Amino acid sequence: MTDGQTYYDGLIAQGYPAEQALGYTQQYYPGFTPAVAAPVPIPAPAPMVAQPAIQPQAIPQPQPMAQPMTQTIPMPQPMMNAAPVGMAPMGMAPMAMAPVGEKKPIMAWAAVGCLAVALLLAISVQFTNSWLVYPEEGVGVSWGLNSASVDCEDSSDDQACSYPYLMFRDGYDEGIDKEDGEYLYEFPEEDSISGSTKILCDNIAKSLLQDETFWDEDGYPRPEIQAAAEDAKQECLDLNSAGNTGGLVIWLGALGALAGTLMLVMNQIGKALPSNAERYGKLTSWVSGGLIILGAIIWMIMKPTDSGLDDYNTGFSFYLAIIAGVLAITAGLLDMLDKRE
Repeated sequence: MTDGQTYYDGLIAQGYPAEQALGYTQQYYPGFTPAVAAPVPIPAPAPMVAQPAIQPQAIPQPQPMAQPMTQTIPMPQPMMNAAPVGMAPMGMAPMAMAPVGEKKPIMAWAAVGCLAVALLLAISVQFTNSWLVYPEEGVGVSWGLNSASVDCEDSSDDQACSYPYLMFRDGYDEGIDKEDGEYLYEFPEEDSISGSTKILCDNIAKSLLQDETFWDEDGYPRPEIQAAAEDAKQECLDLNSAGNTGGLVIWLGALGALAGTLMLVMNQIGKALPSNAERYGKLTSWVSGGLIILGAIIWMIMKPTDSGLDDYNTGFSFYLAIIAGVLAITAGLLDMLDKRE
């Protein structure tokens, strides 16, 4: 006997009319047709035994007895177009509203939100120049992981950004004419100048070596200036190396956060990924959060500390990276608590 036939027979046993029972059964088993019951064989009549002859006697006429009043008890009819309660076939959810008190995956979706925010923060800190900032606003260079910027908005000098422009220009002042110490070049009027840290490192050394005030009588940079230029360039390159290494680890954490978000969402909507990867969203969240925090710590450890950067403070981009890591770890915890409930 098939599952559809069993379901159909159960409805008939509960008193449902055959037409309604067939309609409900076809909701879960499309194309179902009830099996025709086999005819019940009629037993052969037993042979009559000959009775002895009985003398006729007067038979009293029976008095008519009062028939008891029969009360018809109406059977409850099922609601039209509604599947019988509790009669959903095994493995299929009944077509009815969820029972009162059913758990709603609020924490699971909160985990998805936390991990998505962590992903956005981990990506955004890669492109901000606020990892290392000067305490005074509008002064000094603002450093990112592999880029830097200089604010020229508050300067009253018409060529206030000429020097920063040259510092971020590949080749420094090659191809630009000078007359009486002034550059014969129309510098762009911008509120801020930004560029690659590596180019800035090379131009720091060039600016010191080309400054005539640091030359000796023979027209060459003094030895101490050459040493200072080399040290300044190396310190800048060390900062760039710290940004590249820390940024790479943060990128790995961001990719993990992206994968974890996909896993959590697929798990919530009941979709399967290859190798049942949707089950590992919690673990992926923890790993991605740890990588993001580790990348920020690596940058902090590798950046130069005994140089001219001592006057700079840690910017908000570093703290945003830490927050991103904490959010990713929190997402894994929320998903774990949701599964326990």
